[in-house]
Amino acid sequence: MRILILTQPLRNNYGGLLQAYALQQILKSMGHDVVTDRDGIVRNLSLWNRTLHFIYHAIRFYILKDYRYYPYRYLFPSFNREKKAQKTISINMKRFVDTYIDTVDFFTENVESLSDKVKYYDAIVVGSDQVWRAPMSDIPTYFLSFTKGIQIKRVAYAASFGTDHLSEYSKAEIGIALECIKLFNAVSVREETGIRLCRDYLKTNAVHVLDPTMLLNKNDYLKLIEDEDRSCSQDILLTYILDRTPEKSIIIEKISNFLHLSPCENGPIKNFSNIVENNASECIYPSISKWLAGFRDAQFVVTDSFHGTVFSILFNKPFVAILNPERGSSRFVSLLSMLHLEHRMISIDGELSKSLLSPIDYSQINKILDDWKYKSIDYLQQWLRMN
Repeated sequence: MRILILTQPLRNNYGGLLQAYALQQILKSMGHDVVTDRDGIVRNLSLWNRTLHFIYHAIRFYILKDYRYYPYRYLFPSFNREKKAQKTISINMKRFVDTYIDTVDFFTENVESLSDKVKYYDAIVVGSDQVWRAPMSDIPTYFLSFTKGIQIKRVAYAASFGTDHLSEYSKAEIGIALECIKLFNAVSVREETGIRLCRDYLKTNAVHVLDPTMLLNKNDYLKLIEDEDRSCSQDILLTYILDRTPEKSIIIEKISNFLHLSPCENGPIKNFSNIVENNASECIYPSISKWLAGFRDAQFVVTDSFHGTVFSILFNKPFVAILNPERGSSRFVSLLSMLHLEHRMISIDGELSKSLLSPIDYSQINKILDDWKYKSIDYLQQWLRMN
C-alpha cells in the first residue's frame, strides 16, 4: 500500500522528527511503501490576528526581556530573520531527515493539483504530534478537506489536540473539522482527553494509542547512536528544557544538589529566539544521535518536554517532568497516568519530595507499555491492511 504521512513540519524538533521516523519505520515493517510530507502547512493567520500576536510578543520580548517571543515573525513572516539562519541551526536535523526519513514536498511542489497528487496514494495517515492544535496547524488541511470526493483510505494515528479543550478553534474550524472527520476510516488520538474532544465536539468515536516513538523499543534507538561515545562521567543529571525560566533553573539546582549529580543540558547552547544577539552558531541543534545518547548516559533526567519524558521512559531512567502549560499539559498527564507515573510530574511552583526523586521500578511499567504497543500496532494493521 502506498501511504502518505501528514505530520508537523520536519524541522527543529527532536520529538517531532523521531515520531515521524518511528511511524514510518513501523509502517514499512508492515510492507507498505511510505513517504512523509516534509514541510506541512501552518495556520494562516489574518492580519488582525498577526497584529495581536505581534503586540503580545513585543511586550514579552522588549519589556519582560523574554527572548523566546520574537515579535516580527507575525507582522512580516516573509522577512523573518530566523529564516535566514535556519540552514546553520538546522544542519544536524536536516541531515537526520535526509538520511532516515523518506520525504516528499506534497504541498510545496505545485507541479500538479493536490487532487491529482492524492490519487497516487492508497492511504493518508494524519499524525502524530499536535496536528490538530489550531495555533500550530492549518485545520482544514490536517482534517484532509482537500481529499473530498476522492477514493482513498484516511486514518488518523495518535493525532493530538495539544490541550483538553477546543477554545483555540474558530467556529469555522470546528465546523470544518466536524464535517471532514466523517471522511476518516479510523480515528485515534494520543491523549485520553482527545477521546472526549472527538466525542463531544466532533461526534466521532476515537481510540487512544501510543505516540509513535513508543512503538519502537530502546534497542531500535541504540542502533542510531552506535557511533556516539559514552560520557566519561557517570554522574550526569540530564536536563532538556524547552522553555527556560528562573523557576525551572531553581528546580534543577535543587535536584542536582539532592542527588549530587552534575547538570548537563541536552540541546542548543542558546535558544535561537535570542535573536538580538545574532548568535546562530550557538543555537545549532546537536544531532539526533547525540540527543538520544544523552538519555542513554543519564543517571537522572529533568525535562519540560513531552518527548523528553517519553525517552526517559524508553531508556528506563528516573525523571522529573515539569509541566509545561503553554505547550499543553494534558499530554503529560495522559501518558504518565497510563503508566502509573503521575507522581513524577511537578508544576513550576511545586514542592520537591523524596518520592519524586526516588528510583523507578520499570518492570511493571514496561509490561504496561508492551500491552499498549500491541494495541497501537494492531490498530495500524487493522486499518491499513493491504488488499
